[in-house]
Amino acid sequence: PATPAEDLPEHIVMGMPALSPTMEAGSISKWNVSEGDSFSAGDSLAMIETDKASMDFEAQDDGIVAKLLVPEGGGEINCGTPILVTVEETDDVAAFANFAPDDAASGGAEAAPAAAETPAAAPAAPATPAEDLPEHIVMGMPALSPTMEAGSISKWNVSEGDSFSAGDSLAMIETDKASMDFEAQDDGIVAKLLVPEGGGEINCGTPILVTVEETDDVAAFANFAPDDAASGGAEAAPAAAETPAAAPAAPATPAED
Repeated sequence: PATPAEDLPEHIVMGMPALSPTMEAGSISKWNVSEGDSFSAGDSLAMIETDKASMDFEAQDDGIVAKLLVPEGGGEINCGTPILVTVEETDDVAAFANFAPDDAASGGAEAAPAAAETPAAAPAAPATPAEDLPEHIVMGMPALSPTMEAGSISKWNVSEGDSFSAGDSLAMIETDKASMDFEAQDDGIVAKLLVPEGGGEINCGTPILVTVEETDDVAAFANFAPDDAASGGAEAAPAAAETPAAAPAAPATPAED
């Protein structure tokens, strides 16, 4: 960078968030903030589009936009790729006028963990041997912002046996900063809710929901428990973040598929 990273004011580089457990990339269809704007926890920073749905990217903390790193409608961006720089003081915005995404790799500044680094698939299986279960997906607690490490289900918007479509809100998830909708990326049917409403904080990546494609398959998961998800064998949705570690602003080497 024109200014060495260590000489820049304290800042956070936010990566493209994984707004659902299966999201690996998305595009910015609309920025709801401009450089120099202040925002509060819960504000929508941008509208993000995938091939399945459009979702709000909500702020987890208060801050000020120092630099937008990608344009609206600029095409698909992998989760974890830097899209935004924020600061705490308005006077610090000018220092980032020439900041480019490549600068994020040079270190020296505080960075938000990437919500997903091309997440690896976490297998799932139940008391019934996995090979005997219908095809299903185990969804983990999603990282709905780049800094989210855990959240709680304040309200399920679906019940076991319900069908849903891409874009439907499956649950309301609360963190210590905001309440956000957990929106479905694909069509499906709820086979099992693995955690109750108001059941306390759950780390990102922890199994919360099992989905299937056929209503007739729901009954097979009546006794499915979260612990079963670790034993492997069945198709599973990748966890959006497995308690993301504080990573450098630039996305880390993607996890192996």
